[in-house]
Amino acid sequence: MTDGLVVALRDLSQPDSNQPESPQRNGELLFAGPDWAELELTDGGAPIPEGTPVAVQTSQTMYLGLVESGEIHGSSQHLRVRVYHWLALEDIASIQKLWSQDQSG
Repeated sequence: MTDGLVVALRDLSQPDSNQPESPQRNGELLFAGPDWAELELTDGGAPIPEGTPVAVQTSQTMYLGLVESGEIHGSSQHLRVRVYHWLALEDIASIQKLWSQDQSG
């Protein structure tokens, strides 16, 4: 479906505003559907444990979900993410534009 798309992943498990925002992780989207996404983190960072809430963003879509499972393969980590919400970035941009018009009116 979406083979080879570059993704950015953020760990959302630290919602405390006193904590610095978690660093962005980089990888490749292997599959994405309405309920599941599979990706390969290729940046060699620390493993992301099961149950971690994450945001996964491609150039077109933002997925929000929980890491269901993860496997280490050399310097990369294969993740299966249970998707609970997804948004098209084009829709987000349209909403932001409408909101900014409402604020100035």
